[in-house]
Amino acid sequence: MKINFFISSLSGGGAERVLVTIAQKFAEQGDDVSVVSLEKRPQFYKVDSKVFLQRFNNANKSLVFLRDLLCVRKFIKQRKADVCITFLSRCNLIVLFASLFTKNKIIVCDRNNPKREHSTFIFRLTGWLYRRANVINVQTEQAKSFYPKKLQKKITVIENPLDVEHLQRQVLETPKRDKIVLSMGRLENQKDFETLIIAFAKIAKDVPDWIVNIFGLGENRQRLQELIDSKGLHNRVILKGRTETPFYEMCRSSVFVLSSFYEGFPNVLCEAMHAGCLCISSDCDCGPRDLLKQGKNGWLFPVQNVDALAELLKNSIEKMDQLDYVRTAAQETVKRLYAESITQKWKIMIQNMVGV
Repeated sequence: MKINFFISSLSGGGAERVLVTIAQKFAEQGDDVSVVSLEKRPQFYKVDSKVFLQRFNNANKSLVFLRDLLCVRKFIKQRKADVCITFLSRCNLIVLFASLFTKNKIIVCDRNNPKREHSTFIFRLTGWLYRRANVINVQTEQAKSFYPKKLQKKITVIENPLDVEHLQRQVLETPKRDKIVLSMGRLENQKDFETLIIAFAKIAKDVPDWIVNIFGLGENRQRLQELIDSKGLHNRVILKGRTETPFYEMCRSSVFVLSSFYEGFPNVLCEAMHAGCLCISSDCDCGPRDLLKQGKNGWLFPVQNVDALAELLKNSIEKMDQLDYVRTAAQETVKRLYAESITQKWKIMIQNMVGV
């Protein structure tokens, strides 16, 4: 099959990781695969040489949406494919606009609740354009409820892939687990690192040998650092910036916390479970409750509930030696997400759509 993938950039993030994983698995199986990135930002995710990579550079130009639309339409016409697969809202809209009055098969992939990400006008426009798509891919059954009834028949649920081979290349030798609480993500409001910092401040005196490492970049870095300093935790909670080896950091950490207001399907939580961390997550939309079963393979706490998170952190740290069964159960849970299995689900979906 000939497949074109589209995304805004490859500069980092869960959707970008998913796209690269699926694209490369298809290419390994002999499919003709292209990846189009609308921006030439620094490329965090590398694409295998078997995949044709096209990067546009309209980000700093006037009329950027129109320029992107024209570039995508030209690419689609020149590199005709059995299916075009597009990730994330802005890119979805551009590809759908560019494909109007064509016969291209389109799969759009959303990664968050569209009602949270768009104004009412844009949400309605999205609903209208999504009727042009052949398939709408979401990661959880809960996410289906975010869409109008008229789109329900188009929706297919496929969870995100876990590329174990890619993860293991980051760990040449299995490190010793340290007394580290780990968190990762963009330093933005959605991730609510404030709740983690305040929760740790409540128990810091009870666990004097423990630290919190937060990896990620974003606009809230200064505000988070000011909060850390105000709590007297400048040596205990560290904003580490970006890492090239996130899975290695998971393997050497004991506890992982996801404190988000909302998610699409948190790859970072899946990876932390595979790494054998004790995982604690906010019970946010969407994904964590599909992965974690309370007290069996991890723990959930109500969104923004500092006291509940503090209690879970304290208990998991104090009972660390008694909780190996939780680690093992978490690792078993995410085996269903191994990339080969998820890629096969994608292949079946595409073959059914194009009639191969």
